[in-house]
Amino acid sequence: MLHWILISLCAIIIIIFISLVLLKSPYLNWDYSNPENAVLGVAFHSFEWIFLRIAPILLIVLIVGIILTRRFLC
Repeated sequence: MLHWILISLCAIIIIIFISLVLLKSPYLNWDYSNPENAVLGVAFHSFEWIFLRIAPILLIVLIVGIILTRRFLC
């Protein structure tokens, strides 16, 4: 059960990473004179910045967890 949860989390991280790459930071072309766009742009940029810093570390930890749980299942 834990093994499949770890695999699912890896898949979710990869899907989010691919979607961020395909979006190519759309907030860079927004008009920030509108306060609503400014808040949304900062939130989007913050999520992207934090995710791209934490995701590789989390992905490595999850892969190690997958390997360890696989060894215990066999």
